[in-house]
Parts: sequence; C-alpha cells; structure tokens
Amino acid sequence: MSKLLAMMTACLFAATMHVPAFAADAAKQDAKAHKEMAEGDYKAAKAKAEGDEKAAKEACKKMSGADERACKKEADAAADTAKKQAKADYDKAKADAKAMK
Repeated sequence: MSKLLAMMTACLFAATMHVPAFAADAAKQDAKAHKEMAEGDYKAAKAKAEGDEKAAKEACKKMSGADERACKKEADAAADTAKKQAKADYDKAKADAKAMK
C-alpha cells in the first residue's frame, strides 16, 4: 500500500511540474495566433486601400485637366495614408504578440 501511495504522490508531483510548460505553450500559441491575425488584417487593409485608390482614380477619369490631376493626387494621398496606418497597426500588433510570449 505504501508503494502505491508513494507512486501516486510521485506522479502527482511530476504532473504539477509540467503545468507551467503547458501555460507557456498556450501563451506562445496565443501570440502566434495574434500575429497571424494581425498579418491577415494588414493584408486586407492594404488590399482595401489599393481597391479604394483604383475606384477613386476611375472616378477621376470623368474629370479633365487640373481637376483630374488634383483628384488623382488626392486618391494617391488617401491610399498612402491608409497603407501607412495599416502598417503602423500591424507593427503594433506584432510588438504586442512578441510581448505575449
């Protein structure tokens, strides 16, 4: 009986020693998932900005001269701003994911 009790105690002790490892693995998985989600969000935001830019430039074609040039510059500026914001959000999310590890 004492051998059984000693064996059960040893098993219980060994099992409790591995719990922090499971928590660390879960944190790494969460960080990886967070980073992958941020990357997907970045790609989607970048694609949206490019699509919006293309649509705006198509609308600019209805104009002529200086108005058309100004319209295209505004479309370019809006797309650049959106892409920069997406990149900043992505960089922040990557930093957050790194901090989660």
